[in-house]
Amino acid sequence: MAEFLIKDEDLTSLKGKVVIVTGGSSGIGLATVSLLLSLGASVINADVQPPIEPVDSPRFTFVKTSVTVWAELVALFKETKALHGRIDHVFANAGIGPRANYLATDVDEKGDLKEPTHELLDVNLKGVMNTVTLAIYYMRQQPGGGSIVINGSSTGMQRFRAVDYATAKHAVLGFGRCLIPVISEAKLPIRVNTLAAAWTETQVLPNLREMMETIGVELQPASAVARAAAYLMVDGSRQGHVIHVQRGKYKEIDEAVLLPAFDSIRGKDYPVEDDVLRRLEPLVAGARA
Repeated sequence: MAEFLIKDEDLTSLKGKVVIVTGGSSGIGLATVSLLLSLGASVINADVQPPIEPVDSPRFTFVKTSVTVWAELVALFKETKALHGRIDHVFANAGIGPRANYLATDVDEKGDLKEPTHELLDVNLKGVMNTVTLAIYYMRQQPGGGSIVINGSSTGMQRFRAVDYATAKHAVLGFGRCLIPVISEAKLPIRVNTLAAAWTETQVLPNLREMMETIGVELQPASAVARAAAYLMVDGSRQGHVIHVQRGKYKEIDEAVLLPAFDSIRGKDYPVEDDVLRRLEPLVAGARA
């Protein structure tokens, strides 16, 4: 596995950059906002509430935004572009904790099973996809393009009993990976990378640090994940990478582990699925004409 270090000097080129962070008022988002500001970046925090502790910096802007509302995301990007003239990096980070119970037996007044809540999927999946879509739209209009970091999770590669949470994290991992061939084919100067952090100190669960200490499991600080987010913004060689963050250690796992593992499952005598679709597309288009 390709483990790497992140040095302070690796992040200095963020000075003067314009960065949107969704969900930047707490947890990993707030840690990333604080790090970016310390590095001299201009940061736009898109969240439903401002940070509890006021952020004292002329380079910080809070824009009240629900990532579940398309119009509010559109307004966020418009305001950022109007304020700074460009958008260099976007961290699609906003998320909430588990909500749904798929084994529930609650019924409505007719005695029919109630539909499970999709609140988490609206925030953690739809919100990420819409944020990234707008980021691509704005960045493709800039000569230098930009970079996008998606906050996934190590639960997106495991069986995990918080079903809606892990489902969303599986999905955003796939979203980030599958954008790579279409961005590449369109020759857009945009990089997309995904974080997959293990247990991290956030507000996703209340009193998480105390509970983790009780069961004897190490909890990494949000600042460790923030450093990975910042690093992916500045390292121009990173495209389509998935970075696992555990105990403050960083490993690239998609090109190093996941893709080779599936290649071995597929075998050399069967084509890559995306290559098949690429070859089918002109035939499908011709059939529809």
